[in-house]
Amino acid sequence: MLTPLETRSYPVCLIGVVAAVLMGALSSVADGDDVAAARLYDMVVVATRHERAVADTPYHTFILDSETLTLQLQPRSLVEGLAAVPGVMLQKTGHGMTTPYMRGVTSQRVLLLADGVRLNNSYLREGPNQYWNLVDGYFYDHLEVLLGPASTLYGSDAIGGVVHAGSAPPVRGPSDAGITFTESEMLFRFASAERSFTEHAETAFTAADRWSFRIGLTRQDFGDLRSGDETYNPGTDFEQWGANLRAVYWIDNDSRVTVGYDHFDQDDIDRVHRTVDHVDFRGTSTKGGAGDRRRVFDHDRRVAFVRWELEDTGRFIDNADIVVSYSGFEEDFQRIRGDNRRQLRETEYDTSNVSITLRSLTRFGTWSYGLDHTHDFVNTSGRDVSTAGSTTERIQGFVGDNSDYDLLGLFVQNEKQLNDSLDVIAGVRYTYADLESRDVDFGGVPGRVRGNWDTVTGNLRLMLRLCDDDKANVFAGVSQGFRAPNLSDATRLGEFGGGNEAPTADLDPEYFTTYEAGVKSVGDWWSAGVGYFYTDISDRIGRLQNATTNAADPLATKRNLDNGYIHGLESYAEWIVNDQVSVHGSISWQEGAEETHLNRDLGTMVTVTRPIAKIQPLTGHAEIRWTPNAFFWSALSADAAAEQDRLADAEVTDNRIPPGGTPGYAVYHVQVGFRPSASTAMAVTLQNITDKPYRIHGSGINEPGRSLVLTVRKTF
Repeated sequence: MLTPLETRSYPVCLIGVVAAVLMGALSSVADGDDVAAARLYDMVVVATRHERAVADTPYHTFILDSETLTLQLQPRSLVEGLAAVPGVMLQKTGHGMTTPYMRGVTSQRVLLLADGVRLNNSYLREGPNQYWNLVDGYFYDHLEVLLGPASTLYGSDAIGGVVHAGSAPPVRGPSDAGITFTESEMLFRFASAERSFTEHAETAFTAADRWSFRIGLTRQDFGDLRSGDETYNPGTDFEQWGANLRAVYWIDNDSRVTVGYDHFDQDDIDRVHRTVDHVDFRGTSTKGGAGDRRRVFDHDRRVAFVRWELEDTGRFIDNADIVVSYSGFEEDFQRIRGDNRRQLRETEYDTSNVSITLRSLTRFGTWSYGLDHTHDFVNTSGRDVSTAGSTTERIQGFVGDNSDYDLLGLFVQNEKQLNDSLDVIAGVRYTYADLESRDVDFGGVPGRVRGNWDTVTGNLRLMLRLCDDDKANVFAGVSQGFRAPNLSDATRLGEFGGGNEAPTADLDPEYFTTYEAGVKSVGDWWSAGVGYFYTDISDRIGRLQNATTNAADPLATKRNLDNGYIHGLESYAEWIVNDQVSVHGSISWQEGAEETHLNRDLGTMVTVTRPIAKIQPLTGHAEIRWTPNAFFWSALSADAAAEQDRLADAEVTDNRIPPGGTPGYAVYHVQVGFRPSASTAMAVTLQNITDKPYRIHGSGINEPGRSLVLTVRKTF
């Protein structure tokens, strides 16, 4: 039986003091307002599907507003903004290929929503991938983050956490006016180490009191990255652009219909760590795997949706949120080997989704309930071109061709305040998944994969108020997560870090159960939180390493591995020293292991216990911010991580990870900001002051070296 490594036992009061000293991860606003109140009393929707104060929510939840994202964090993409959240590690396979690890898992096990529309689909593969980069972060006004399983409300994929990107709330115009421009914005960002330029333009206007519109355009051009010690990384340049539209029809003040369209295009994303452009970091080149000339992706994603929101009706159904959406995605992949052989893979998928969430306020509590259904239709193709130019057509691309995948969920959750001090949240979901892939390559022979799965999952959360005004809240809970096998699990054909994989229909669902407890505290001059989680993993789907050399059976494949666990600690705090100075910080720690197998031969498999791959090491952030007036601010900050030398077997041979593990680091940044007018703001940050060469664990490329980042935002 797996158990965590032995740890010392510290008094709860000492843990609280340590959390306060480490200080909060979320930065303050730059205008000198009371930051503690502004931050922990923000309202989030992601945890319960309706507004609830962050301090009063029995989960670790965070909110990043537009000010924090664009002027303080200055991320180049939506996913990069999550670096401010403790417990989140941003692994970067390549420049423009960033994925969030939330509580030790990523990809198929974390969920991204944008204005209520799911990014996740049945194509997402095991391990880190680039698809969260296909949402235009400059159009969205804020990010809400929930750490831990949320399968009761959000279904399959919501294991490590949920991120919801929300666009700016619409403004209703006056009834006696025609076209009225309510807000426009222009933003420019430059980063010297990336040689990147970002331009974003956005405008919002109304037509009387019936229509509200918002339109956004973004263009980004990235040159080759310069990492620490003046190291240049060839092949890391790429371009991307996004276009977004929101049209809102106001039925009345409490009811509106939104029509939305998003389009994002990304070109020439190269996975350089597997090519001749690989740049050595602490011996990574000695692990090989860098013989290809190019491994390049092009992506094109389109989303259209209609959303009806009904609020505060005073009837039995007090609130309703109904979303109908369509997503289309195209991916072109080209691999050019060292001998000039080419591998071409094309993927097209169409996803339709219906999500219905209703809320009723009763004397038995607040009930949230509804259903959601997602249907994926996927076409793939593949061609191999020899050095002589002859072409071989493949039965499928990365996943099975001519495939359908359905995911249906029914859920109900109740929130009940038992007394002045105690709240209880309990919920349950039924999930059904159905997979059919009609053209699957079984060693050159076409075949079919068919499967269906269902389960019931639940959650129970408690919030205990120890003091009035949320000055000390204790939360605890248990949440179940469930993930049915998807098309990538069952039909993927291709290479991975430890060998190759072949389609298999012999898979069961994954199950996760997270036990969690923590404390949140907020006062007039401080805010802090600390929490511990333990996730029990059962039947996780993983790739078996190909330990055999049988030429007649060269492929590794997927299996349900045995039990495992991930546990960790997340803490953050913020101290308002006076009306000009604030101090913030966070620290997070994780560890995990699982029972896995050394031999692919199911008859002679050897079971061993190994660390889980890509676990975030001990990581911290600290910042001191000075805001003397409404026109100027400055900040000094540091990011640090310990060495990660607890490696899974696949990481030992992974050429992204140096021999012996990823070294620890500490890097420092300084920022100044100006507001020359009420409508103009600019921030200048000198990142990585010492030009230190470092990388986040599991990444295939180092972080930027010394870099000047300039952001200018003009509103009118």
